Amino acid sequence: MTQAQELVKFAQEQNFDERYLEYFGDVWREAEVEDISKMTMKDAERTMQVLSDSEASVEFVKAWLLQAIQQGMPSQVLEYIMQSDIDGDGRTLAQKIFQDGTDPFEADTSGVSAAQKYFDNSQDQDFELEI
Repeated sequence: MTQAQELVKFAQEQNFDERYLEYFGDVWREAEVEDISKMTMKDAERTMQVLSDSEASVEFVKAWLLQAIQQGMPSQVLEYIMQSDIDGDGRTLAQKIFQDGTDPFEADTSGVSAAQKYFDNSQDQDFELEI
């Protein structure tokens, strides 16, 4: 079962209160999405940018995706969003929200090697060499 299919299954079990629905509605309005069931990839890009600009949490993004599925987001748009790498760090949205639990809109630096970290840290220090 793909991550998108798992999300769909989980979405079918959820109920959102009015407060959440208002927040989701704000995202859709700002992204200029009128009908979630007719979303395009361009709509998805605008919506992801709105979420990024508003610094949406991992939990909010998950809930937003669940609500979008319940509202009929096309599967190809869902898959496009799940495979997106908004911050350009090489990790997909799905990896960040399901595996890492990290901010999907902020590049992770956890992939930096120990040698690179050591090199970066040593550059910050002032060394005086005496001969």
